[in-house]
Amino acid sequence: MKIRKVLITAGLTLVFGLLLFVGFQWCAPSLSAEILTKEEVNQTAKDKYPGTIIKTTKTEGEEYQIEMQLETGVYQIRMDAKSGEVRSIKKEAIVHAAEETTEKTPQKQLTQKEIKARISKQGDLEQIDFVQEKNNSYYKVVVNKNNEKITLILDPYTGTIIDSTMVADSIITEKEAIEIAEKHVRGTGDDTEFYQPSDQTPYYLVEVELEDDRDAVVQVDGYTKEVKTITWEDDEEDEEDGPE
Repeated sequence: MKIRKVLITAGLTLVFGLLLFVGFQWCAPSLSAEILTKEEVNQTAKDKYPGTIIKTTKTEGEEYQIEMQLETGVYQIRMDAKSGEVRSIKKEAIVHAAEETTEKTPQKQLTQKEIKARISKQGDLEQIDFVQEKNNSYYKVVVNKNNEKITLILDPYTGTIIDSTMVADSIITEKEAIEIAEKHVRGTGDDTEFYQPSDQTPYYLVEVELEDDRDAVVQVDGYTKEVKTITWEDDEEDEEDGPE
């Protein structure tokens, strides 16, 4: 009877020992697992996700955080520092540096020389000014085309013509017309008439009396002050008294 008890006790002790040995062998690998190096973690990440490692950081919780550039964007990968298993992967929303540079780089303003080149076909340049207002800026240009003045408003960055307006020149006064006529034929103004036809520029007809008792009718342009024609009174009479 005693021998039987001894055998039973020994058998139980052996079984218990085997169980302890197997359990120890099963647990030992995990207890003895070493933390992966940064190079090993990076290689594991590349094997799983083909791309470029941007940055790898080890946290206190035995975890690696890897920032990785893939074809579809930049991702944050959390990886176990011992097993190399991926705990999570999340795509980042980033703004590319090129986009930021484009937004912050101011547009270059054109010079007066560049503006002159752009409006060369609009007419002969008479005046060019850069106008800076509170919330706006532009180039104001005056050109002369076919004896007509045109004011152009241009975008200072693109050179685009924003507005084009005919300049209404002021007509000279009657006094000015008389002075021009008197000076031209060297006489004294006697009578003046103003004409404004629809098919040509307005003008004055100034009758001027000379010292030799001749009379002249001088046509003066109302805008340019130019003497267009001179008609002598004797010439008119000769035409009227022509041969019958």
